[in-house]
Amino acid sequence: MFFVRNLTLFFTLILVLPLQAAEIARTIQWDNLIPQMAPIENPFTGLSMDQRTDFEVLVGIRDMKRRGFLSEVNETSEDETEIRDRLTRQGLSVNDYMVEYERLEKEIIKRNKMTNAELDGQIVRIPGYALPLEHKDLGVTELLLVPYVGACIHVPPPPANQIIYVTMEDAYMSTDLFEPVWITGRMIIKATNQLLTYVDGTAGIDTAYTLKGKKIEPYEK
Repeated sequence: MFFVRNLTLFFTLILVLPLQAAEIARTIQWDNLIPQMAPIENPFTGLSMDQRTDFEVLVGIRDMKRRGFLSEVNETSEDETEIRDRLTRQGLSVNDYMVEYERLEKEIIKRNKMTNAELDGQIVRIPGYALPLEHKDLGVTELLLVPYVGACIHVPPPPANQIIYVTMEDAYMSTDLFEPVWITGRMIIKATNQLLTYVDGTAGIDTAYTLKGKKIEPYEK
């Protein structure tokens, strides 16, 4: 009987221990959220600083037209023509470079949403700055975890794959915006759009990851 009981306990431990080991939190950093990718080819690498500046101006004018802020004939038309002529005299095909710039833009937008599939479903521990999405006397259960102070409020949002939407199992008492914290929980690859409220309005923030938070603690190296 003693042998049978111990044998049963032995096999129970064999089954349980691997499950427990799998639940140990993996400490990650923000660069772990970005998948391994080949470097982007930059078509503007060989240009001088002045030439790059000229193309940036042309791109700015193009974007203003697309958004309806400028008509095809406007106060910048003369400047645009002058820049195009100058670049053409320097042996550059302006239209070809503008096409390449648009390709580069699309590639960056695509990469900014890409995620690391290895993290899906994993228990992780990650540092960052907590930006509450709600303000309640009983504590905070929803927040954005961002990699630097000021993100989404004082400066534009980071890429979607550098923002984590966190739902805490238990509410925590937030003392300030951008508190440095460690958060432990289950990472899920799930895109969301969260409404962030400012003093003077609101904005939708895209996130590529969702973290089911189990534990939040002050950041210490």
